[in-house]
Amino acid sequence: MTNTEGRRIVIIGGTSGIGRALANMYLNENPANIIGITGRRTEALEEMYSQNPNRVAYRTMDVQREDCQQILGDLLSEMGGADIIIYSAGVGTQNIGPELHAETEMPAVHTNVVGFTRIIMFAYNYFRANGGGQFVTIASMAGLRPLRHSPAYSATKRYEIHYTSCLAQLAHKNGEPIKFTTIMPGFIRTDLLKHKYPIVISLEKGSRLIYKAINKRKRRAIIPGRWRIIAFVWRLIPFWEKF
Repeated sequence: MTNTEGRRIVIIGGTSGIGRALANMYLNENPANIIGITGRRTEALEEMYSQNPNRVAYRTMDVQREDCQQILGDLLSEMGGADIIIYSAGVGTQNIGPELHAETEMPAVHTNVVGFTRIIMFAYNYFRANGGGQFVTIASMAGLRPLRHSPAYSATKRYEIHYTSCLAQLAHKNGEPIKFTTIMPGFIRTDLLKHKYPIVISLEKGSRLIYKAINKRKRRAIIPGRWRIIAFVWRLIPFWEKF
């Protein structure tokens, strides 16, 4: 795959929700852009490829598997490299009952911690060896304030935020030309949102705001902006925990 003017963008978890919306935006941004997408659903990947066979490359990939780094490397080789890698894969469910269940909690740990770490490590080393780039973490406002019904999701999104910050500091200290962007959305209407929440915005609007923040190469971005006020108030409210 060749391009002379556009960018090469890889989206991990690009078959639905925010990831798919971003893929479409980058395709529409510049006819020279090349988009790499990964996901577990081969049929969805094939559908996206069939719509733009000369500009889309894909791999069926599960970030929970140890071979995901090799698969991602193969995808980058086909694309001729990457300028931006976006981690949009994510799992989040709620524990409604009084008991905790592994089938509810562990998928978030495997995807948002183990899989995320595998991919961001690969991206950091790849960009170091290939002249730099930008890594984007799609985290969550839940990483700033824990949600009692989503302990695994809240904790794993906090992990993503902190891990990305650590690598940003490391790259800066070592003079590496690697930029890190952490996106912290509030409630965006995707398949993960199964209950009623306040200040919910559409997938179209949320994805557009995320797209703009990535292109501005912001270090951190809270989406939408009104959540910044909520985040500020959260910092002032103590946790009412009893030990």
